[in-house]
Amino acid sequence: TEAASGLSAAPAAAAIPPDVGQEAGGEEEAHGGKAEEPPVTAARSRKSVLHAMRGCAKMSKVAKQSIAMKHAASAGPGIQELTSRSGFTSDFLIRFSCQAERRGRKEGAEARRLIKNLLKAEKCKETLGYEYAMEALCREKLRSLLMFGITKECKERGLYARVDIGCLKKWAEVVRKRKRAVICLRAEVHNWLLRWRLLNTSERAVPESVWEKKDRLEDFWSTFHDRSRVLECGPSGLPPPGSPASRQIALRPPTSDSIQGEGRGQTLGGIAGSPGGSNWGLDSAAPVCFGMRWDFEQSVKWKAVQSGSGTPVRLPDPLPPLVVSKQRYLQECDSRRSAPMPLHFVTGHSKKLAAMGKDLVDGELLAMAGMLQEMEAVEEVNLLGNALLTDRGLTFLLQELSRDSVRATLQKLILARCQRAGPYTVDATVKLLKAGGALRQLDLSQVPIATRFQLPLCQAIGKHSSLENVNLAETGFQYHENTKECLSALLSSKCLRSLDIGWNCFNGEVLKSLGSCVIASKTLTKLRIANCAATLDTCPAEDFVPPLSRFLEMLSHDKTLTYLDISMNRCDFRTALILEDSLDTHAKLRELRLSQNPLGTLGMRSILRLLCRDHTGLMVFDTEACYTGQNNESGGTNSQIFSYTNPGGKYELQLWRPYHRALLRMLYKTMDFLKLGPDEAFEKITFAAKGSAASAWVHPATDAIGVRQIPEEGELTFVFNVEPAIFKRFISTGSLQDSDHHGFISMYFQLMRFRPAFKKVIPMCALWSQLDGDVFAQRTILAALSRDFNLSQSFVEFCCSASKTLQRETVARLLPCIDTNSAYMIGMTLPTFLDFAWTQHQTQNLLGFNLDNPTGHYKLDLSNSTDSTVAERLLLLDRWEAALDRKHARKDTSSRGNGSHIRNEVFQGRGLHMSFASVAEWKMAEHGEFEFDYISNQRPSRKAEVLSDELWESILIEVYHAQGTPEDKIAALRSISHNFLLRSTHMRAMIGYFKEEQQRADVFINFYLRLVDMHNAKLFRVRFEKKEEVARLQHRLGYASFFPFFQPENARFELNLAIYDQRLCASMFVALAIKEKFPHNLHEYGYKRADGTEDPMPLGVPRSWGDFNAIPKEGIFRALYMSAPEDRNIGFRKEIAKTYGYYDTDGITEDDVQWWTGLTEPPEDVINLLEFFISRYPDVQKAFIDIDGPDGNGVITLKEFMEGLEEMECHKFDVKKGQKTGPTKEQRIEQIFRYLDPGGEGSVSREEWGILDQLWKEFDLSIREFVHFLMLSFGDDLQVAWEALDEDGGGELDEQEWLRAVENIGYFGPAAVVFALLDSSDDGNISFDEFEVLEKYKPAKYREEGASRPGSQDFS
Repeated sequence: TEAASGLSAAPAAAAIPPDVGQEAGGEEEAHGGKAEEPPVTAARSRKSVLHAMRGCAKMSKVAKQSIAMKHAASAGPGIQELTSRSGFTSDFLIRFSCQAERRGRKEGAEARRLIKNLLKAEKCKETLGYEYAMEALCREKLRSLLMFGITKECKERGLYARVDIGCLKKWAEVVRKRKRAVICLRAEVHNWLLRWRLLNTSERAVPESVWEKKDRLEDFWSTFHDRSRVLECGPSGLPPPGSPASRQIALRPPTSDSIQGEGRGQTLGGIAGSPGGSNWGLDSAAPVCFGMRWDFEQSVKWKAVQSGSGTPVRLPDPLPPLVVSKQRYLQECDSRRSAPMPLHFVTGHSKKLAAMGKDLVDGELLAMAGMLQEMEAVEEVNLLGNALLTDRGLTFLLQELSRDSVRATLQKLILARCQRAGPYTVDATVKLLKAGGALRQLDLSQVPIATRFQLPLCQAIGKHSSLENVNLAETGFQYHENTKECLSALLSSKCLRSLDIGWNCFNGEVLKSLGSCVIASKTLTKLRIANCAATLDTCPAEDFVPPLSRFLEMLSHDKTLTYLDISMNRCDFRTALILEDSLDTHAKLRELRLSQNPLGTLGMRSILRLLCRDHTGLMVFDTEACYTGQNNESGGTNSQIFSYTNPGGKYELQLWRPYHRALLRMLYKTMDFLKLGPDEAFEKITFAAKGSAASAWVHPATDAIGVRQIPEEGELTFVFNVEPAIFKRFISTGSLQDSDHHGFISMYFQLMRFRPAFKKVIPMCALWSQLDGDVFAQRTILAALSRDFNLSQSFVEFCCSASKTLQRETVARLLPCIDTNSAYMIGMTLPTFLDFAWTQHQTQNLLGFNLDNPTGHYKLDLSNSTDSTVAERLLLLDRWEAALDRKHARKDTSSRGNGSHIRNEVFQGRGLHMSFASVAEWKMAEHGEFEFDYISNQRPSRKAEVLSDELWESILIEVYHAQGTPEDKIAALRSISHNFLLRSTHMRAMIGYFKEEQQRADVFINFYLRLVDMHNAKLFRVRFEKKEEVARLQHRLGYASFFPFFQPENARFELNLAIYDQRLCASMFVALAIKEKFPHNLHEYGYKRADGTEDPMPLGVPRSWGDFNAIPKEGIFRALYMSAPEDRNIGFRKEIAKTYGYYDTDGITEDDVQWWTGLTEPPEDVINLLEFFISRYPDVQKAFIDIDGPDGNGVITLKEFMEGLEEMECHKFDVKKGQKTGPTKEQRIEQIFRYLDPGGEGSVSREEWGILDQLWKEFDLSIREFVHFLMLSFGDDLQVAWEALDEDGGGELDEQEWLRAVENIGYFGPAAVVFALLDSSDDGNISFDEFEVLEKYKPAKYREEGASRPGSQDFS
């Protein structure tokens, strides 16, 4: 409960960030003081003895704590270490260990050994599962330790509200209710399946018992033999006991069971002595004689005499008396030389001629038909499966059925599968129907019906007054000129309720006509049209339309159907969307049969969305063999696929295709649901009728029942935009703060995703249960549910329990559809550790996704449901932030000028900008790799609280010493990055902890927008020394976002003017130069045209380029920006930072900015001069005074500069002996002077001389950072650090050895600068004596006597 409550902020503690509750818990208040160690230790220990604690409600807190701690201590060191952590994997391992202990001592020992190896980062088995788990444990440990320190400091400052114990109690109640819901759902699903089987099992007659059958057959065959045997009987009609006749009596001992039959419902249980109460024997047997019918009256009389009671015994009712019809049947058999068939109808026991599958021939049927001449009532004729019957027998039978007395009672006529029936049979059927009667069911399936008889038959059916159920499946109906008229006549019936015309061949026009007829019929409730769509249509191949789609499109106007069977009609996801559109408001359709159609994932998603709608009546659907199929409409990047959650995008529709019309109707429905106007939702509309020029598109109106009347011709292209809906519902109302990304995504999903009601969840669960064992089908269902649905914990847990083989895959796929707390509890139910590790790895992108700080690089596999969810959330967040930009009237700084915060978007290796104006126009595919960068527009306030320097130092210590790869450390930092803000000095320190360029870029981009003092960004920007690395950061972050607004000095840029944000960046540089000192601030400029030729720019950079609209839209522009301190326009720099960077610049003055220069920015000789000054002066201003003189005028000329260096005996720039080429000493000094005089006045002022002061500070800071790193790693003794650097013990290090040694100890800062400082002798080597110079750069607290090693601080 404690862990579940921490995964998201509870309602009572809404001010707490989502991670705080989990990391800090709420127990320190319960103890009445501040926690000195992670409170989760006690919480985790208590959780493992929760059962014992329930029985100790009156126990004191101290007693409860002691019990918990004692239990944790006895659990072993591995469990104790896990309980001190907070994380998904740690909690699962605790649970896994406890379960193993309960199963047995051996399994418990194995679990403990597994945990021990994992904590030591040792591979106990060569499986990926253990590797995944070790990575997760490393991330969770680091995350837990960091969050504890952050939470503790923030609570002390009052930034985070404290969590009281009441919050945990509320979550405990939530957990209890959710677990109860799982149990209730299982019971409901079981009951639902049972009821469904009972209600849908076909009604069967009560089976005939063995004795009844024997009795009936004896009676029939005795009649057949015409009483050939006559037994001797006494005067009373009974054979005397012991006589020869009595020995021929067939013994039949009765039972207590009922002898069921028509007209016979009594038992034989009242006769004493038998198993049912009677004592039958040779001397007292009931006289059942061969060759004659059972005479019940004589039997009763005889039994009474034998018993001496004189009271008749209760026996079954006598069989019906012999009728003339049976005699007639036997006579017909004799005359036709056919063997009699003792059916119930023939023996006189039934009025139903039920001869299903008897393989009757015409002679046998004629004999039975002859009986009808003597009968007045026949209820049913069922000749199903008698394929040998021909017109000869069937025609005669139908003629006999046409008699008035028979027609008045006949209710069912079934001639199904009588394939040899010919036209005379059909003609006789038509005559029978025209004669009227009480017929209610007619089944002619698989009876070939000639074309000339189809229309008369349909007309006769339509005019019949009582016919309710008609089956004409596989009867030869095809698309011809009379087919439409046939269907119209057939469905004109006023009483027809069920119709089966499947397994015929209809084209699109016929099926469209069928749809019109179904709508016109007010009585039809069941329709079966399985396998009736023609494979070829009359339209050209390029315009081919699935025939059934025309019929389904008409169903939007139907209001009577309750059952629909469209199996085996080649329905794909397009047809499924048409079905979803048509049945969207159908309240009566309860059952839908879709088996044997290639629906695939998209089709199943449409059907599941249809099922989940509360206002539809659909409860049952059959999708057998529907789990394969195409999942892409066009195969390109612009697939015409409908997504209910994010319907925005560019659509190119061909309106003669029903699928495209249905898609357009779905978009209009979405527009109405979001309460948007057509002009708001639809943008960039172009419409052209087929074969004609473009024309204006008129939004279609709705008919009487609210269905949009979409034209059936023309091509329509448009962009559907959900951004206005986001603005109306979430921004203009003020219900959410701008930075509440979690709130927006949660509310948007509640609005646009389907959450099935409880009555709809049960059929879904029933379907899942029935598919158990069919792995492919279940995976398709999971893929369909992974988008557009919000699911409950009970549903997902049921799916896991009902399909053990797919339990981990079910959790991984459905994790995006449930809330965070439910995901935690469901994850805890996984059966094995390897299942859990696999699930963690599959879902790591979602679990590590930080929605509150989404800025970063993403590479996502859209076939993975968790990755596709991350992509979907970022696409929606992009629309949210674009709407916020519109609200605040922000300037567009996107990559392509489209307002998007997603840049560098690539799908399957192809840039989306090549096909779409914006990523908002792209509809996310089901599969493929999607790679992009996301840059948020959220900026912290300049006055916001940041972490203290001490806490940040501790965080860096933990990151440095933590186990795991640098990628794991970055992932841990990223997951908690929304909980704190940084200063530029913090960013600078963090960058030096990562070696690879990609790692530095990732951590830099993740925290770049978490800085509160962006005006001091140059402190860390100078750490990126390579211009290629800076160019890649610009490309990822955006040229406008990475623009050096406050300190553009020494900024080199090369910009492609064909790209919007680079063109904007060039315009800002020119505008800034105009405001400060144009054109002197722009140096080394050049412009290369699009054709590759160089523009000499004889008049310099055009002043008009300061206007964004006047700058060229092609070519490459490059320049170096330089500005003298006295030329800075801090006001304009603040203005562009606020306008294009969205930064809080109010109140920033020039004194607030730490003016800085990187060591790689100036020429090498400037650094050499700086090194000379550092070795002789305490600061560079003292050197300026010496050059200018005590009574100087405050500026230095070139002559004074050269003379001053001569007086200082500076020989750094002397020409070496033997040097014949290269610049002279005077040229080198002049180059330094020109650098120090960026304004070009010919003199260097004190402010301009301050550039050296900035370099001095960078030099000094770089060395102090290196020394600080040594203190963190090796303590305060430099001898220990030197021994680690001098691995070979040579006593000296050259520059290459130095750089390699520094990299080996994990320092990735400017090591060459440190080497230049230490090499005071300029011999290219440093010794320990020179290394000891670093003593004066130690922080004061480390120079104190007895200072301990910083890295030894126990942060946990």
